[in-house]
Amino acid sequence: MNFEKFMFNQKIESQPTINLHIEKDFEDFIPEEFKNNPVEYFEQKGNNLKHGEIKKDELGKIKEDPTAVKALPRWTNKEGKQLEVVGKKVNVEKGKVGESGDPFYEYKIMKTVKSLNLPTATPIAKVEQGKEHLIIMEKVPGIGWHERELLKLKEKGYSDEDIQKLIKEAEAEMSDLQKKFEEAGIHREWKLKDMIFDIDIPGKKINKITPVDWERTSVDVDKLNKYREKYAQNIL
Repeated sequence: MNFEKFMFNQKIESQPTINLHIEKDFEDFIPEEFKNNPVEYFEQKGNNLKHGEIKKDELGKIKEDPTAVKALPRWTNKEGKQLEVVGKKVNVEKGKVGESGDPFYEYKIMKTVKSLNLPTATPIAKVEQGKEHLIIMEKVPGIGWHERELLKLKEKGYSDEDIQKLIKEAEAEMSDLQKKFEEAGIHREWKLKDMIFDIDIPGKKINKITPVDWERTSVDVDKLNKYREKYAQNIL
């Protein structure tokens, strides 16, 4: 067989188009390896933040996927400043993301929350690569309210009573936070497992609570606009 004809008849698989949007404050942090193939970088360099197995609903759709959220290697800019980074592979069928048909729905929610000076992870970049979508955000310092994290507290000398006291404190602070968000027209589920807790380990108290996982969040635009007007000076 003629070699040129053979090569012509082969199916050449082209690389999926990469659409990468980077927030202006983070352009110097993005490594070339990530830019060249974000999904491969995510899969090969990232470490799962959650333990467990993939869970599906009665229709076979993915409900929980511990492989979808990964801690990425620390990024460093030219000035030597370091950035702790988390990547999330978007489940386009889940929550408001699926309802809206917008794979970057959660990313937009985070940007909205950030613009109101309310607590959330800082959005860094969003990626569309073929059929895959990633959102990249700055890692929130603290711990998740999961069994393995609570065990670490016990290793540091926390008693069951200490942990129960923290839980009550966390629930009270979470309730106050919920009121602030709902005043801004931002509605979501408020569960300890969906928060990151910055804890004063020696003092056994909570410094700050940061909500994560925004894919089920809804926004009342009228209330949001009124909130912006009311707190415009503080927001700016």
